[in-house]
Amino acid sequence: MSNFLEWSYPKLLQWWRSWYLENNYCLSYCHGHTLLELADMSGAEQQSKREPYDAFTNFDETLITHGYATLFAVTSPWVCAATFVGTVVEIFVDMKSLCEARQRPIPIRAKTNEPWSTAFDIYGVLAASTNIILLIFASQEYDSWTFVEKLCFFVYIEHMIFLARLLLKVVFPEVPRNVELLQLKQDNMVHRCLENIKVQQQIDTSMFRDTRADNIEVFEHDLLDDDDAEPKLHLGDSAKAMQEAITEMVRKTPSQVV
Repeated sequence: MSNFLEWSYPKLLQWWRSWYLENNYCLSYCHGHTLLELADMSGAEQQSKREPYDAFTNFDETLITHGYATLFAVTSPWVCAATFVGTVVEIFVDMKSLCEARQRPIPIRAKTNEPWSTAFDIYGVLAASTNIILLIFASQEYDSWTFVEKLCFFVYIEHMIFLARLLLKVVFPEVPRNVELLQLKQDNMVHRCLENIKVQQQIDTSMFRDTRADNIEVFEHDLLDDDDAEPKLHLGDSAKAMQEAITEMVRKTPSQVV
């Protein structure tokens, strides 16, 4: 019903404006004659006649659907299939609404997806608790257990879920470590550019050295490397040397080999 209302409301409102406010015939919108009046308008002017897009309504509807699907999944397993069908219909209706019935959404800068991320997180915790309570206290699986045993089992499973959640956050963080390092590097670069701080190519580290240590002269390269040539690999010469060695060994007598 909500998807049907979301699809039909902009059309009914546009029909009402065309008939009542613009003094057009009642059936003109149904037959498409009002499109002739919009022929001389630009795309922005045509979109101004439509209803504005409301992202809060779509997110709120998705949150409610997710809540119905997760809070009572144990008692009603068919809800998952119904949610899947509803999601497909929701995608089709949103596509038609964005492309045909509503104005173009205005981009808004946002650092995160809050408060929806926190809302979905809370829904997940409540859904896990609700499903465990229904499974332990409302099902016939643990009828032979006492109330204290059921309560202890519920507390045990609840703690295991929280521990698993914390472990997953540690192993798979929301922001990877390399992304955090890149963000720090970019923040440092922006700070240097804004404050006009020049990068010091050579830093004097003599203050960190022990003055009692011996002064060791360090050369730019190893002097011993100049005398010894760097070995190079030659497949042809290696094959030739191996052939000569095999031929020499074959020509020797067994006594010579020993």
